[in-house]
Amino acid sequence: MKSSTTDSLRLLVIDDSQLDADRLVDELKSMGTPTRVQLLDDKEELTKALRQPWDIILLGRAYDLTPQDTVALVRSSGKDLPIIVMPDQLSNTAVNGELDTTPSEIAQLMEQGITDVIPRMHLSHLVNALRRELRNLCFRRSQRELEYMLSEAERRAQLLLKNSRSAVAYFDDGVHIYANETYLQLFRHESMEELIGMPVIDLVAKEDITKFKEFIKNYSKGDHSVSEFNFTGRRADGSSFEAQLQLAPASYEGEPCIQIIIQSQAEASTELEAQLAAVERLDPLTGLGNRRAFEEALITARTQAIRQKTQQALLFVSVDNIGQINASAGLAGSDATMTEVAKVLSETFPQADKSRFGESTFTVIVKDTSSEKIVAQAETLCATIKDLLISVSNRTVQTTVSVGIAMIGETSPDETELTERAYEAADKVKLKTKGVGNGVNLYNPAENASESDSAMRELLEDALEKGKFHLMFQGLYDTQDELNQFFEVFVRLPVADGKLLTPDEFMPAVQRFKMNGRLDRWVLLNACKRLKSHLVQYPNARLLINLTADSLQDPSLPALTGKLISALGISSGKPLVLQFAENDVITYLKIAKENTEQFSQNGCMISVSNFGSSMNSMDMLNHIPADLLKIDKSYVHDLTVEENFQAAQKIVTQLSEMGKDSIAAYIESPAAMSKAWTMGVRFLQGYYLQPPNDEMTPPSQG
Repeated sequence: MKSSTTDSLRLLVIDDSQLDADRLVDELKSMGTPTRVQLLDDKEELTKALRQPWDIILLGRAYDLTPQDTVALVRSSGKDLPIIVMPDQLSNTAVNGELDTTPSEIAQLMEQGITDVIPRMHLSHLVNALRRELRNLCFRRSQRELEYMLSEAERRAQLLLKNSRSAVAYFDDGVHIYANETYLQLFRHESMEELIGMPVIDLVAKEDITKFKEFIKNYSKGDHSVSEFNFTGRRADGSSFEAQLQLAPASYEGEPCIQIIIQSQAEASTELEAQLAAVERLDPLTGLGNRRAFEEALITARTQAIRQKTQQALLFVSVDNIGQINASAGLAGSDATMTEVAKVLSETFPQADKSRFGESTFTVIVKDTSSEKIVAQAETLCATIKDLLISVSNRTVQTTVSVGIAMIGETSPDETELTERAYEAADKVKLKTKGVGNGVNLYNPAENASESDSAMRELLEDALEKGKFHLMFQGLYDTQDELNQFFEVFVRLPVADGKLLTPDEFMPAVQRFKMNGRLDRWVLLNACKRLKSHLVQYPNARLLINLTADSLQDPSLPALTGKLISALGISSGKPLVLQFAENDVITYLKIAKENTEQFSQNGCMISVSNFGSSMNSMDMLNHIPADLLKIDKSYVHDLTVEENFQAAQKIVTQLSEMGKDSIAAYIESPAAMSKAWTMGVRFLQGYYLQPPNDEMTPPSQG
């Protein structure tokens, strides 16, 4: 666990002086400790704030909070939060009208759980104390993490020990304190109770006792140069056997002891170890390899490609509508789908390394192939899965897959980059089909290293620096208030011939060149400028702005959005709705929880797009303060199909019961409009209602 000057500090300040808090933050930053601060001054605000992660509480003047109250609230929250009291001054006697602390009160406060007491005018002392407590907190967190890891390691060790075919025992002061089942069987003892407390020497034949005593004596003195001993063992029934024992230092229930391993069944032990290794690399549902098996296979494949100059292929296979299947057929439907897709993979690629990469994704590594051959095989795979009828009880479900392919050759990048290439290629299938999937895309390195790609980078840089991106707005029709002014923001990239490139054409390059965060900020700033002008005539107007995973993880963005909302001059309501993709939220759930809560506190609403595309969609809502959910296209692309309609209806009903509004986009026909309306969706969106426009013009009902 790193500490020192590079750690960031999440500081909760309970005080009525913004100026003092700002001075403190400036001083901390000047000393190399970036700080995120929240200022509050009453108990209710503190109770809410404690739902978020913080590092230290600094307690000054509070409306209805005493140090004792603060300690009690922190303890009831179960958090490890140092509390530093910041009185106006230290004195021998209390002075009316100011928060003062006498020496006796300081001692009492620290006995009650306060970490330190430092007057507010001692700024340097406060800063050093905060940095000290942050280091201490990091060490405590690291210790807890290590203790947890140790506990898990010990639990696993006990499990392996219990099931091991090697005879293993622990002894202390020469007597047994534990033995596994194999050890008991080896010495013909019926139960552990017979062996506990028995001297180890009682299990050694008489002719080896003297040598064994000398061996144990030397080992106990610290001479571990010889840890193996050949001896004749004596069983409880009087029979004997030849064996070898090994000693090793160990601990049992936290106390130091010595471990004995008797390798009388080495062959069986080796077989068990091989079985355990195989199980650790197996996905229990599909019988394919798991992610660990995939990572090891990819290392081997890349090494072979480099050394043998052969060409191999990595396929990333993503099941397109797993969220819809889970909603309509439950977990049994999802499991059945994964199992059937795995079977098709095994039939299509019988000699390949196949693994289940995630809950609804697979990987396949095919050796000695060409790009033409593997694309043809992948297209066959897509066609086979599309025609697959999957039985779940009395129901039938169907699915499709998006397949991304990355070729592996002697000049290939490392394993991480190869996986990202295949993933991006699969993701591009969904971009090209506007979320439907069911296709194959081969990652082409030439497209990412050619002069045209360099030109694309220059074009993107120029557009960012000179503000050449073009914003468009598509209205969302509010089924409860047709006068509601609510628009989703889309970004386009102009090129020389006047054509506007859509995100599926330029976002892959934005991702490659790591411009996501910069583009998000450009869109935010310029969309807010447009919104401010629109608010003059329509003060209740709102914008829905899509942001990438980079912004979801950016700890500085909540503060920026707070400033933007202030600049809009809105006294009530939340004019900005920030939308993140469900996959990004689930992937970065911990930091997503922190940042979305900050966005909400700073006056933004939160929306999640592609909602229902995973099996964890509803669970995600326990962590993210989402106000709006845009239902994944797999549910609404054809609502005239009863199964699609019922699955979408289930999602909408669940969200409504949770008090959350839903969005049905991709409304392209009167039939889709009618079906979506009857589901009870709050907002409708699509080309049937209105295509994206240059101006904020409300859509009609169609």
